[in-house]
Amino acid sequence: MTSTLFPFQTEALDKLRSFCKKAKRDYKDDGEHTIITLAAPTGAGKTIIMSGLMEKILRGDENNAKEENSIFVWLSDDPELNEQSMHKVEHETMYELPLGSLEIIKEDSFDKEVLEDGKIYFLNIQKLSKSSNLTKSKDGREHTIWETLQNTVEQKGERLYFMIDEAHRGTQKTDANTANSIMQKFIFGSPNDKLDKMPIVIGMSATIDRFSELIKGTNSTTRSCIIKAEDVKDSGLLKDEINISYPGDNDIQRGMAILKYATHEWKEKCQHWEAYCQKEHEPTVYPVLVIQVENGHGDKISETDLNECLKAVEEELGRELYEGEVAHSFGEPKTELTINGLKVPYVEPSRIDESKKVRIVFFKESLTTGWDCPRAETIMSFRTANDYTYIAQLMGRMVRTPLHRRIEGDESLNNVHLFLPNYNSENVQKVIDALSSNDGEGIPTKIKKNAVGASEEQELHVAEDKKDVFEWLNSIQLTTYVISKYRVSNYLTSLFNLAYLAANTQGVDPEAAIRVSSQIATMIRSYIEKLQTEGIYNNKVEEIKKFVLTESKMEFLKDGKLQSSSELVLELTDYDIEREFARADAKLKNAGKRYTRDYFDKADMIDLMIDVILFTQSEECMAELDKYAKATFYQYKHEYRKVLSKYSENVKSKYDKCTREGEEVSDHSWMLPSTIYLPKGEETIEGHLFVDDEGKASFSLNTWEQQIIKDAKKDDDFVCWLRNQDRKSWSLCITYEMGGKAHPFYPDFVIVRKDKNGSYLLDLVEPHWKDEDNVPKAKAMAKYVEDEDGNVERFEMTRVYDNKMLRLDFANPIISHRLADATKYNDDFLDDLFKEYG
Repeated sequence: MTSTLFPFQTEALDKLRSFCKKAKRDYKDDGEHTIITLAAPTGAGKTIIMSGLMEKILRGDENNAKEENSIFVWLSDDPELNEQSMHKVEHETMYELPLGSLEIIKEDSFDKEVLEDGKIYFLNIQKLSKSSNLTKSKDGREHTIWETLQNTVEQKGERLYFMIDEAHRGTQKTDANTANSIMQKFIFGSPNDKLDKMPIVIGMSATIDRFSELIKGTNSTTRSCIIKAEDVKDSGLLKDEINISYPGDNDIQRGMAILKYATHEWKEKCQHWEAYCQKEHEPTVYPVLVIQVENGHGDKISETDLNECLKAVEEELGRELYEGEVAHSFGEPKTELTINGLKVPYVEPSRIDESKKVRIVFFKESLTTGWDCPRAETIMSFRTANDYTYIAQLMGRMVRTPLHRRIEGDESLNNVHLFLPNYNSENVQKVIDALSSNDGEGIPTKIKKNAVGASEEQELHVAEDKKDVFEWLNSIQLTTYVISKYRVSNYLTSLFNLAYLAANTQGVDPEAAIRVSSQIATMIRSYIEKLQTEGIYNNKVEEIKKFVLTESKMEFLKDGKLQSSSELVLELTDYDIEREFARADAKLKNAGKRYTRDYFDKADMIDLMIDVILFTQSEECMAELDKYAKATFYQYKHEYRKVLSKYSENVKSKYDKCTREGEEVSDHSWMLPSTIYLPKGEETIEGHLFVDDEGKASFSLNTWEQQIIKDAKKDDDFVCWLRNQDRKSWSLCITYEMGGKAHPFYPDFVIVRKDKNGSYLLDLVEPHWKDEDNVPKAKAMAKYVEDEDGNVERFEMTRVYDNKMLRLDFANPIISHRLADATKYNDDFLDDLFKEYG
């Protein structure tokens, strides 16, 4: 695999591999058919997961031998989507599968009796229509596609996997369990085409409900794999928000004015991406402005005035657009157009993302399928309110993140903006419903709607006179925590991921991965020498190399009982040993190969391979290996956290991913982005670290919160404050334990002061009324101050008694010591502390 999988992808892949193994066994033993469903929300990476599945089956893994003669057919409902899927699979498997393993079935050249072993075929339903050459026995064709598939089912059915992409399409059901679409022929069979139903079918979709309903009536075994939408969202593979803007009323034509506003937003997005990529030394991301226009009538390409569109864009940009910067993806004509005096070439939808020169794209409906363009960050649609399903489909193609991760350094780069001049609030809600529904795109991204120019949130950047405070806060690297939904299942995998990151990041630890592999090789050698010392090594080798083959005889018409049997002792061939070594080495993450290199002078290669097999078959050795991997993982995590946080955001993101996979609660360095979004408030409050373009920031604070900020500003040493909004990707998060589980909480305020020497001091403040979680939070606050070792000057919990605000500072050792006497949820104890020390 080219991509590194997220935990939810690995979990889905392992489950699918297990399902396929059972399906193959059931068909081979009993002729039982199986239908597997993969429900993968938009952005889950279903093509990556399926690429991993095919690679695992063909090449084997630590738990399964390779099945090189397996055959896969990938069915799509669109030719361009079909080709795009093949390119993605090819990219993911290019280092593991031989050249020529992937093939698009073409009408003019494909003619085979059976499908070839070890091949992945791509087919779209248009090629299966009655008018297609593939379905006709003429013009020299020896086999129709139906005959090829049927022959393959009959001769190789137990190793044929039929994959249906976008499986929710073509699911209209008839009363009987008969095929009502081309796709359904593979589910139910097709007597007219002399085609049996496929032995193993995998249906995948973001909205699998209709497909699941379709297969209920079949007599096939069904198994389902469901990826949760929140897991996809948490991964950072999708943008955090979709912002939808529309006019307050749509009685007046305002299309071009809103297009100019959209262009302004897009221009700012371009500037943000350029600044971010330069700072982080990333390849520049060039955002795309997508302009969806109306259909035309007669000779008219579109009812939308294309010339006026480009004129409006150029006016807002303050410059003329250059040739190649604008393209169109109209279904017709697929030729170059001249718009407002500019030559505008046709670009296939699937090629837009890779065409970095293209910055503005005109289209009508062609981008709703077969198109992924993470660069598309702003869309202006001139469509009417009746086209809300097209709008929803389009947004489903635009929510993926350009760098395949959340951008921590600039929150403005984690959203996509949609402008709808011909919609009102009611019709915008239809778009939102279509985006969120089970039958729609199933997008797990937060969706906001606002009138054009209005927003519930304010975009804030670091105040000019506070930039040194911002740099200082990031330099001290306070600890922030992430609670993961996944617990590590293999510490060795997490350890190697972390070690490779350190080795591949210049100046960190170039020998990290080699050192881990060598230490495991040493463990293998120690085990082998122990067996040799005990005099049982040769016996262990014999157990590996030799096996018993039982031969039984059964005479015909003798009550069907065995009459006699005999046993033969056979020895594994070198080929068998090499295959078993490959499985053992996979368990050791290639440390087995390190062993054969480090100790090549101790024995011949086959014997060294047997050593590795013996090690992995020892439960005691594998338990020791897991203990080593766990201890070393935590050691490296501690050593690398502050070192790697000084590198680019890409490196920090990889570190965070590695460590989140390693434990339920993981610690990370708190790093503020240069741009954040906070809810707009009713009152402008001075002194905030982040401000808007006018140097202001507004908040809606309750009376307690207002008092905290007023009191902070009264101090002569006050510098600034920060609203630590809960559950933002950048928020400072602390954990406390309650009911045997870890829970997150976000201190409301960060206060920065200066001491007499001019050095900055940091305070955290948490206003909190009586609640059962107060004592656990208080203990967590005291522990946090201790762990931060001087980085936090004060950590206060506040309460109001008789209109007077009292404070408990858990950085005070007297108070933190008294907390040890507090029972689990005894808030009365805190009351006494407030009255005594507050």
